[in-house]
Amino acid sequence: MVHSDDKGLVLPPKIANIQAVIIPILKKGQDNQKALEMAKDAESLLKKAGYRVHVDDRENYNPGFKYNHWELRGVPIRLEIGAKEVENAEVRYCKRNDGAKASIKMDVLVDSV
Repeated sequence: MVHSDDKGLVLPPKIANIQAVIIPILKKGQDNQKALEMAKDAESLLKKAGYRVHVDDRENYNPGFKYNHWELRGVPIRLEIGAKEVENAEVRYCKRNDGAKASIKMDVLVDSV
């Protein structure tokens, strides 16, 4: 009961299998290549720093489904990358334990996570 709430599992980062999930916001009929590239770049930066990271680039699910999917599994940090984030060279994050959301620049991503 300590590691859950009404939304599902809540895991501390040290014991979570996946510490951060990166969800590129893919829209049908648009060029999503830049968002996917930025997601892969963020993944490689975080993996080099020693974090366990996963990129959810499934095209057959919408972002809301993916958010819920990873929230139920207790992933501590969700990183979102869409067209607006690519344009501003930043990443939107959401913490699982308290739901805090903010944007961080790509050049300070590893330090912020």
